[in-house]
Amino acid sequence: MDKLIIEVALNETVTRADNPHVPLTIDEIAADAARCMDAGASIVHFHPRDPYVAAGTLDVGRVDDTAFYREAMTAMKRHGDVLPYPSYPYQTQVGHGGPDAMFEHVRALHADPEARLETFVFFVGAANLGWWHPQEQRFVTDKANFTLHEEAVAFLTWCRDAGFRTQFGVREPGHVRHIYHYQDMGLVPDPVAVHLNFADTAPFGPMPGAKGIQTFLDAVPSGRAPLVWFTHNFSNNFNSHAGSPESHRMLNLLAIAMGGHVRTGIGDLARWEGEALTNAQMVERFARIARETGREVA
Repeated sequence: MDKLIIEVALNETVTRADNPHVPLTIDEIAADAARCMDAGASIVHFHPRDPYVAAGTLDVGRVDDTAFYREAMTAMKRHGDVLPYPSYPYQTQVGHGGPDAMFEHVRALHADPEARLETFVFFVGAANLGWWHPQEQRFVTDKANFTLHEEAVAFLTWCRDAGFRTQFGVREPGHVRHIYHYQDMGLVPDPVAVHLNFADTAPFGPMPGAKGIQTFLDAVPSGRAPLVWFTHNFSNNFNSHAGSPESHRMLNLLAIAMGGHVRTGIGDLARWEGEALTNAQMVERFARIARETGREVA
């Protein structure tokens, strides 16, 4: 079995009220990434954040802030060999600005000799991320996230020409099929790396669990190279669920056992059954489990 890759989501939209250990400033993000690398993480995902934003505010206003990413990534790379990557503005019903406007900050960070962006994850296809509230028995949010084929093809053409290796987020099994058709166009080299996105609160895609993982893996067309895959449970301070800690643990344990890879961190789980862990502590948990069960950590 391949060595286990551990990705850590440092912050996403989590506030200090949700977890006092969440890194928000450039210095905090770089220092926390270093601790996570020492604990066993080799990929770091993070958002540019405003430490003064009011609690309860969805802090996503700077997700394409190239200057913030550049400074933080440069500082991370001084500590060691790590793969940091940025977020991006989710594409919703309001429109995207055309295929040439997709991910301009990614292109700039790849070209920057200090940041040296080497990878990135973007979601293909379409999904309704509306959050179902079980106690109220109603949808309390309603938002579609989508990437058009024209937009994906334009960005993947740039990736091919620039020698840039992107990864993909998938929320439905059909999204896996999208990617292999992009490969048919000569735009996606092997191995194809994906984040298998699950949710406790938004009823898209397969249910979290081994059958759900296998549903995604079974969508790979016959005769194609297998996926390199991470589990990614869609849960943060705006769509948390009583079962989120268990789903987070279960999906990552299944990834370790089934040959996939781990994504953990405060950004994906602000509190673990009420406990405010650090990012490095979350990485350490899965690194220890992997080693105890005979799987080496990359």
